[in-house]
Amino acid sequence: MFDYISGKIAAVGESRVVIDCNGVGFALTASAFTCAECSRKTEVKLPVYLAVREDALELYGFIDDGERELFLQLINVSGVGPKLAVSVLGGMRKDRLISAIACADVAALSSIKGVGKKTAERIALELKGKLADAVDGVAVADVSGGVADEKAVLALVSLGYDKKEAEAVVKKVAKPDMTTEQIVRAALAG
Repeated sequence: MFDYISGKIAAVGESRVVIDCNGVGFALTASAFTCAECSRKTEVKLPVYLAVREDALELYGFIDDGERELFLQLINVSGVGPKLAVSVLGGMRKDRLISAIACADVAALSSIKGVGKKTAERIALELKGKLADAVDGVAVADVSGGVADEKAVLALVSLGYDKKEAEAVVKKVAKPDMTTEQIVRAALAG
């Protein structure tokens, strides 16, 4: 029914954005990241999702189509409704969330407010193979590299590198198809 809403930012709250569209204010429930981005802008064009319940119609807004697609995948998980899905999206950066799901990192997922261990396990189990179809190619391509990069940084820190120094070295030597071990060896070589 609705694909996007564009207009001037009228108000931004912790999990809500109000967009003024020619004198009509649309209140959108949004993730913390979307709210933060909207607070920096005066005008926006946000993809939306209309949740229809027996007792309410609720609009959800997203900073981009990738976030909306991830939201749609999350609400298809048993036991995850729109409000919890928005909470999950606001619990960590999108690339980190995709990485946690792809790697079935239940500990990271259950660290998000409102997500228990069983829900985290369900999210990881049901979405692990579906992310490639759901999220834009750039984010999916970065998932394996992002995990390898993070592990390589941790390995270098355990070898005595300063965290910022380790991140800089990994960024310099890492290539998308490299494993964690290859990244660490390249970093140590030079």
